[in-house]
Amino acid sequence: MPHDAAALRSALDALVARYDRRWLDSDPLRWPRGYARARDRELVAVVSALLAYGRVASIHRAVAEVLARLGPHPADALAPSRRAALDARLDGFRHRFTAGPDVAWLLRGVAAAWDEAGSLGTFVGRAAAGDEPLRAGLAAWHRLATSVPADADPRRRRARAFLLADPTSGAACKRSLLLARWCVRPDDGLDLGLWTGAGLSPRDLLLPLDTHVHRVVRDLGLTRRRAPDWRTAVEVTRRLAALDPDDPVRYDFALARPGIVGRCAHRFVADVCGACDLAPSCRHGRRGLTSARRSPGSPRTTPSPAPSRRTSAR
Repeated sequence: MPHDAAALRSALDALVARYDRRWLDSDPLRWPRGYARARDRELVAVVSALLAYGRVASIHRAVAEVLARLGPHPADALAPSRRAALDARLDGFRHRFTAGPDVAWLLRGVAAAWDEAGSLGTFVGRAAAGDEPLRAGLAAWHRLATSVPADADPRRRRARAFLLADPTSGAACKRSLLLARWCVRPDDGLDLGLWTGAGLSPRDLLLPLDTHVHRVVRDLGLTRRRAPDWRTAVEVTRRLAALDPDDPVRYDFALARPGIVGRCAHRFVADVCGACDLAPSCRHGRRGLTSARRSPGSPRTTPSPAPSRRTSAR
């Protein structure tokens, strides 16, 4: 654990309060929160989470385009009589590695879970068992999705493997873990509470790791592992559970948001680190602030970071 767990918990709690629902406009979580029906919310959450890679603006454009193609009640497009039209509805869609056929395949997998269990959350929850219940549940969804007939083109197979990663592969599966966070955690104005009571609890969640969040948790001493993979997500979540055993992943938004809005440079920047709640717990902030106190007249030589243009996948 970091050298002062109590200080880190206090700083993270302050960030949780700061980066609240007022930041939703820049986050893909805004899309499912715009729908009232549970099935619409679940479907839109899947689309929004799994397309949440790349730049903020391109993520929002991609999600908006898919939803426009599906219609005002997106879940209606998965009705048995309408599923055959998914490919036509999504023809020509493109978001970096993901094309229309990939999204159509993903949605047919959601429809298969609905047919079997009534909701994706119930399907995942029924399979959640063992020492890693979330991994077991998400792996069951992945197996179901890969059983859905799809284009045999190798390029599309690779695109589908990227869109919905296999939890048994050891990969971080960041966007699947992000979806789980949105749906398993109770509705608090940010997360959705869609899968409450479906067999999983906030205790079962893992921190969604991308390159940026991995650098943040390394800077905070929550891990020394160099790869943002599944094992690292497990380790970091266990460390966060020492701060909040019932809901360790509630800190996800707070850990991700400073970098998204350009308030973390992963190096000491006096103007930025001096105003950061995490600076006393961060290796860069701790060293830099100590050095600045020793040499109060020394000029700042590192420029302030420009606002971030990276993904807003939190």
